[in-house]
Amino acid sequence: MSVVSELLGITKAMVELLREPIEKEKRDAVIEQIEEMLEKREQLLKQLPATLTEEEKKMGKQLLALDRETNNLLRQFKQQIQQDLKQIKQTREAVDRYDDLYDSLASDGMFYDKRR
Repeated sequence: MSVVSELLGITKAMVELLREPIEKEKRDAVIEQIEEMLEKREQLLKQLPATLTEEEKKMGKQLLALDRETNNLLRQFKQQIQQDLKQIKQTREAVDRYDDLYDSLASDGMFYDKRR
């Protein structure tokens, strides 16, 4: 199996993984899989020969198209994560503001009796 075909296979697997809807609970596992695939791709890119056969050149064209799609899907995945983080931050700030309302009311628990 040539380096180009291995590279193409890993890239196809990554695109298929990113095309599927990713649940928040499984996001960490998906990120780990993507990182592993990216590391394998990086190692294979270093082993890429200087001269390619015609078949490898055709695979290279497919690889470039898939690479563009992969980059777009990774950007979308990153945006989803950023939106979730922003939403969590807003929720946290709202809870803190709600808690702060009641913290300022309880000062020292004293009151003055104005009756005689």
